[in-house]
Amino acid sequence: MLLVVFLVLGYLGVAFYLGTQVNTDTRRQTDAIVVLGARVNHKTGINPCLKARVNHGVKLWENQYAPLLIMSGGNDLEDGANEAEAMFKLARQADVPASAVLREREAHSTYENLLFTRKIMQQKGLKTLLIVTENYHMPRAALIAEELGLNYAVSPVQDSPCWTRWTFLSRYFLREPLALIKNKISGHW
Repeated sequence: MLLVVFLVLGYLGVAFYLGTQVNTDTRRQTDAIVVLGARVNHKTGINPCLKARVNHGVKLWENQYAPLLIMSGGNDLEDGANEAEAMFKLARQADVPASAVLREREAHSTYENLLFTRKIMQQKGLKTLLIVTENYHMPRAALIAEELGLNYAVSPVQDSPCWTRWTFLSRYFLREPLALIKNKISGHW
């Protein structure tokens, strides 16, 4: 019984931490903007949450927060669609030149998104990074970026269909404390 109480309090503590961090936006000019991937396909076509992430990254690029976009995401387990390729196509449809978009096509987790992006940054001589993802996901991404020694800023997507006034009750937000705990246990943060 004591273990259950401890686990519930731990979960609630992490959820509280997430709730205090979700609106943090430290955007500044950087060498690149990384858009973290999400499942590509949805019942009605392209996942609207993925579209929102790309749209936010493109807006930051258009406002000259960085000269490069890095689309990070591997093949979806459900249907094999590649997240980075889908995001590249969305950016191109928004008139971003192909030369301004790099693709990281292998990542299957937030940790891998940032680890593999760090490798691209090292190869290209990039020093600073602006991370784009949903509000509820940003605290975990920031903790991982910190662990990896990245010089980063964050800019969460404010208008994602995955982030509404009821997000604290959504499956996305409710599973995020578990993901943070899993990352901590596995040593990835």
